[in-house]
Amino acid sequence: MRKRPIGQKVEENASVEEETATQVCKSACLSVWDSFLLLDSQYSAQMAVCATKESSLASMRPLMKLLEISCHGVPWILGALVLFFCSHKPSDIEVAFNMLIALLFDLVIVGTLKIIFQRSRPSHNVMDMFIAPSVDKFSFPSGHATRSAMMGLFLCIHIISNRLLIGVTCVWALSVSISRILLGRHHIFDVVCGFCIGLLSYYMFLKAWVSQETILTYLDSYFGHVHL
Repeated sequence: MRKRPIGQKVEENASVEEETATQVCKSACLSVWDSFLLLDSQYSAQMAVCATKESSLASMRPLMKLLEISCHGVPWILGALVLFFCSHKPSDIEVAFNMLIALLFDLVIVGTLKIIFQRSRPSHNVMDMFIAPSVDKFSFPSGHATRSAMMGLFLCIHIISNRLLIGVTCVWALSVSISRILLGRHHIFDVVCGFCIGLLSYYMFLKAWVSQETILTYLDSYFGHVHL
């Protein structure tokens, strides 16, 4: 019987030890992650004080629902379309067109991430949302949080100039995000990550901003008869 060289045995043992260490490390990381998600679920349940009509702050549920509708994708997209069709100045047309594209960009990012992670919504959530697509059965990330952060920045930088209104917009964006937890729609981690993703998405979108010249060039026939 042919014996294996000593060097080969050492390499095999080292490979086995490395594989075992990798498995241990992976198992430990998964255990920590599961513990984190469990804590996230527990604290989220404690903060869901408006989740149902029997919750401790159920009287505030209508306000939370109002905040929910104020940042729903459908009204925002319709609003961007109305702004686009009603604009006559080239600068206003540019802002309206890019707002519409930014909203669609946000939907693509959130929808993609929801499909990838497929985290279930909190067990205490009551699915009575206004026009909820099938992908909204997943919780991570919070689409309202991403949209409120992204549109809050968009409004403050490109549309609103009054300091008071800028402050109101910032409060609105934060209130929408917090309401997702209080209403029991999302876990805390979903909302925090969603808000950060919204901020990052805005700056990513700026790199693809469609200039006024480009818009007028490609849509000159329409703008020439309606807008200008």
